[in-house]
Amino acid sequence: MLNKLNNWIKVFFSLSKNEQRGIIVLVFIILFVVIVNLSLPHFFKSKSESNLHKYKADIELFHKEQQPLIDSANIEFLQNSGEMDFAIASQKIKPTKFNPNKLPVEAWKKMGFTDMQIRTIKNYEAKGGKFNRKEDLKKIYSISEVEYEILEPYISIPSIYKSKTGRIIKKNPPFKKANYQNVDINSADSSELINSLNLSPWLAKRTISYRNLLGGYVNKNQLKEVYGFTDSIYNAIESYITTDSSLITKIDINRIDFKNLLKHPYFDYNITNSFFNTRNKIGSFSSVDQLKLIDGINDSIFNKVRYYLYFRPSEK
Repeated sequence: MLNKLNNWIKVFFSLSKNEQRGIIVLVFIILFVVIVNLSLPHFFKSKSESNLHKYKADIELFHKEQQPLIDSANIEFLQNSGEMDFAIASQKIKPTKFNPNKLPVEAWKKMGFTDMQIRTIKNYEAKGGKFNRKEDLKKIYSISEVEYEILEPYISIPSIYKSKTGRIIKKNPPFKKANYQNVDINSADSSELINSLNLSPWLAKRTISYRNLLGGYVNKNQLKEVYGFTDSIYNAIESYITTDSSLITKIDINRIDFKNLLKHPYFDYNITNSFFNTRNKIGSFSSVDQLKLIDGINDSIFNKVRYYLYFRPSEK
């Protein structure tokens, strides 16, 4: 190796001055090019990584923004296929008292039915179909059992019983003497509500179904939100009702997903969508009071939902 180096040095010094300068300049150019190639990645690395993180963040944000639309489409698919559970159906279907016979399309839409379901109903009517009893609505295959269960108390089909003289005969229900007992409505089962509060079986069932959707009753006045729970029924049993607040099931606002939050009676689609848009922007909620930042949640709604919410800081 030393011999070769000595030979190279002898050859170098045997060259003319111009040739020596040329070789030296060439060596410097080569070294410069090598150094530049090795240094460039260090100068541009941070910028490239920054752009990559930004692209990933943009993609993740896009997916989060699209999720409510995807959830909405999935709910419509479940509704058209008759596979919605009671919790989702009770959020989607918002009936008012109605007669299903020749009900306008817009009225069906307002109650939460899809275009496909409405077409099926109108095709049934076009073929001479008529709803003579509430149960006839079950003939519409696109209306599921859970949807019918929600609709049933609201269906009003004139039912006329006439005597031989043509007069309408009204039948009064037999009088039943009530025998009330104290009940905790957050732990009572259906039979206890029936036997202790003299509720009808269907009203006891709805009381428990609504309790499950809420996560429990914070106060007894919420019974008035159950369809069919009239003021007269409530006033008769109010003094026998208690509520154990320790049985309330609360929602972790930093971990709840779209579908499960939408099941809660106090969160409709618009409020739920605003909730997730806000959470995506701020990352996570650091207090329940931050829900006041959400579009659609005024003081009245906040005072209703705050008892069902809690937060744990997101894990980093």
